Amino acid sequence: MRLKAAATLCAILVLLASALAGTEKVLYTFTGGSDGGNPVDVGSLVRDSAGNLYGTTEYEGSCGEGTVFQLSNDGIETVLHSFCGADGSSPIASVIRDSSGDFYGTTIGGGSIGCGTTFKLSGSTLTTLHSFTCGGDGGSPLGVVLDKSGNLYGVANLGGTNNNGLVYEISSSGQFSVIYTFCSVAGCADGASPARGLVMDTAGSIYGTTVNGGAPSCVFGCGTVFKLSEGGNSWTETVLHTFTGRDGQYPVEITVSYQVNAGRRQLRLFGTTGEGGSGGDGTVFEMSQSKSGFKLTTIHNFTGNNGEYPYGELSLVKGKLFGTTNFAGSGGFGTVFRLTQTNRGWTADTLYSFTDGADGEEPEGGVIADPAGNLYGTAPFGGNTACYPTGCGVVFEITP
Repeated sequence: MRLKAAATLCAILVLLASALAGTEKVLYTFTGGSDGGNPVDVGSLVRDSAGNLYGTTEYEGSCGEGTVFQLSNDGIETVLHSFCGADGSSPIASVIRDSSGDFYGTTIGGGSIGCGTTFKLSGSTLTTLHSFTCGGDGGSPLGVVLDKSGNLYGVANLGGTNNNGLVYEISSSGQFSVIYTFCSVAGCADGASPARGLVMDTAGSIYGTTVNGGAPSCVFGCGTVFKLSEGGNSWTETVLHTFTGRDGQYPVEITVSYQVNAGRRQLRLFGTTGEGGSGGDGTVFEMSQSKSGFKLTTIHNFTGNNGEYPYGELSLVKGKLFGTTNFAGSGGFGTVFRLTQTNRGWTADTLYSFTDGADGEEPEGGVIADPAGNLYGTAPFGGNTACYPTGCGVVFEITP
């Protein structure tokens, strides 16, 4: 009787776990031909009011150098632009879209000497806004953010006067300028190597991360979260947090949100570290603003079973955080996860584990949500193994 009861209990628990898990639907499988291949999409996809999705592929397209694509809500893919080297190569960061429907983005290669570009795509017309030289202007840019006046801001992972990356601005009139160069402080205490894009608050201040610099407890530093504030004709950098490894290592993405606390509007930052934390496999953290500055709280530690290496951007939807891990999970090839805030903190559950099959493999970007709460993202591998042994990647939908 006890064995029978135990078996029944196990069956119930399995059914409950299945009920809590999400279901995945592959919306598009890349072939590695003119449609593109390997949609890394550092950041996340863009979705318009009609339900169309927009993103980038790192490779392939008509010239083999990557694409910007549209995926309609009925699963039809259209290449909006194929890069051919001189106009850029390998657009691994996601694009952003302005109120006119124009797109802005970056390529880590190509351009005038192969150091990457920042571009604008209006309809079928691509304009190179800046071609990097890997010198004082930087190289290998990764994503942009747009302010209310039409000025673009982005990071270059390489180059700068200290060769540790920089933050740049392209004004609405097209003027390029460097607004901060990293490793300007002894020991790179101000950060080094900004590896992902920027976010902006309602006051126009800029926030980002560096994967190196900061505390010397890691070989090249464990990384920082920084803020850039404009005053007069210059920008001032403030390090909001320096990672030590125990609280995370190599921060990659942050998200800005606001909450009302005791009648006051409070800025909150959510982010991920690719490694470190108590399990060594990365963390999700929250930073809350107070009169004395920002305080970091680790709200989740990854341990392998629930995923490893959360590189993607987080999405905050109705008090819940959604994201991806690049590796591990029950399938071994990454996960889509959910964090739910409770009175006692945050609880985590895995919505989907990728299997290295037709469903995709190793997502690096985040997920976005539609009004119904369905999630959309990309996996750069898996899918059609006819193009590469590892596949050319997919666009997927998760129903929580």
